[in-house]
Amino acid sequence: FSDTLLVLHIMIRSWGELAGRIAAARSSAGFTQGDLASKVGVDRTAVTKIEKGDRQVNSLELARIADALARPIQWFLMSPSRTVISRRNAREGVEKHADVVLELLAADVEQLREMGLLRPTNHEGLGPTVDSVEGAEQAARLARDLLGSPAEPLLDLVRRVEELGLYAFVLDVESNVEGSYLSLAGGGGVALVQGRDPSGKRRFTLAHELGHHMLQDEYSTEWITGGKDERERLISAFAIHFLLPRAGVGARWRELDGATDPRNAAIHVAAEHAVSWSALCSQLANLELVTKDERARLAAAPPSGLDFLERKLQIHDVPAAPAVPPGFMAAVASGYRRQLLGRQRALEMLRGAVEDSALPEQHEVPLEDLIGDLDPS
Repeated sequence: FSDTLLVLHIMIRSWGELAGRIAAARSSAGFTQGDLASKVGVDRTAVTKIEKGDRQVNSLELARIADALARPIQWFLMSPSRTVISRRNAREGVEKHADVVLELLAADVEQLREMGLLRPTNHEGLGPTVDSVEGAEQAARLARDLLGSPAEPLLDLVRRVEELGLYAFVLDVESNVEGSYLSLAGGGGVALVQGRDPSGKRRFTLAHELGHHMLQDEYSTEWITGGKDERERLISAFAIHFLLPRAGVGARWRELDGATDPRNAAIHVAAEHAVSWSALCSQLANLELVTKDERARLAAAPPSGLDFLERKLQIHDVPAAPAVPPGFMAAVASGYRRQLLGRQRALEMLRGAVEDSALPEQHEVPLEDLIGDLDPS
């Protein structure tokens, strides 16, 4: 527990702030004060005083509270960011496990920035002015232009969106969330993608959360992609045009003679762009490369693994969980090598994406560097 206190960079500023975190977590878990008291081994009046900020909590009690409420100890010691508070208010106070994970991921990114290990990307987004499907397609085209990839398939998507200032983590989350996004105060954003979903769905979810990022959404009130909200519908349009751009798909369709053999051409395009069959069929119709009837016939005849093997096609997946942005991972490795991060903290940040034995050798820190870091007063 003491190690946790040493490494946390966003600390509570008062017992009252800690009290608020405990009360919020208890309420989210559906526990009464008596329920929590029973699990922690204290009187109900003690929990009442703790939540009012009238009674301090020792390390053992906080560890028990964290265990009872299924929260990491770090979560109770962090000051919640403004964006996360806004998200909870927008969702009428309903929290999920994914809320906690997303908040911790944002705190990790901010810690690496404050330590000088991770630099914010100089990217200001495209602005929140998209109000039509045509505008969403234009925004997707601009995002691709920023990546220098206007028409070709975008593979290694976790790495590519990091170039746009979006730190995307693919993790198994204990809820039905497909993905979510929040912006960071210092620029950029963090996305969480459900690792339990199929690859094509993970890929679309990541592109959808990139839409929130590029259109400068502070937070997204819909956690399930493809919601009925108009904003979500337009961001889904951004996602499909980002993954399957009109120019690239149209040119490839003609090259594969899709007009004569649409199923063969569709199988190639789906594999090359690493999208789900349903998403591809929809986009082919959107781009008017197939009729509505042809789309229905294609959708009813999804390809099997043998179809891809016969055409010597390789499927490029969005990484399965756990997947961590490569720049973020490099920053953690650098911090650990330079002894700015302890082993346990580095492993926490890497979320299981790297084995303990894979951590680099740590550099010896010269004594003069340690002395130079001391406060001369």
